[in-house]
Amino acid sequence: MIYSGMKEKNKKPFLNMDERNKQVALRIIAIMYFLTILSMQGIALYRQFVLGQEMSEFEDIAIIMTVNSLFLISALLYFGAIPIRKLKIKTLLLIYLLFVVMGSTFTYVKYNVFQSPGLSFKQLFDKLIIVFAIIGIMMIFFVLFSILGKRRLDKEIED
Repeated sequence: MIYSGMKEKNKKPFLNMDERNKQVALRIIAIMYFLTILSMQGIALYRQFVLGQEMSEFEDIAIIMTVNSLFLISALLYFGAIPIRKLKIKTLLLIYLLFVVMGSTFTYVKYNVFQSPGLSFKQLFDKLIIVFAIIGIMMIFFVLFSILGKRRLDKEIED
């Protein structure tokens, strides 16, 4: 190929954007993604609590939201968008407790407020053990991705 002194223009307009336009486009994409996830959560809550549908009727939406959220947070941690390495163990434990309180409150309200025969204390305790375990696994998963991301960034800096 003979170099003519001019760069070939990329045929994809998104790739030809300047830095400011890319930042605006990425911000709009992020806002639309956030609104989509919020609306999916709203639809799932509406279908469950207002329409009284069984979980099996919209379980696919719940699975997509859960997996999507887990991968989003993991990717943000891995690529350094969330600087978790600056967080102390005490802060991580407080985040874990906050998630546990939110999950426990949601579980209690779901089974004892919105269902006519509420759960017994033993049944509620069994559900709360699941909440503690799932949130613990999620936190370990997030810390692992943060550590792997830090290693990746350190390796890139060395090279």
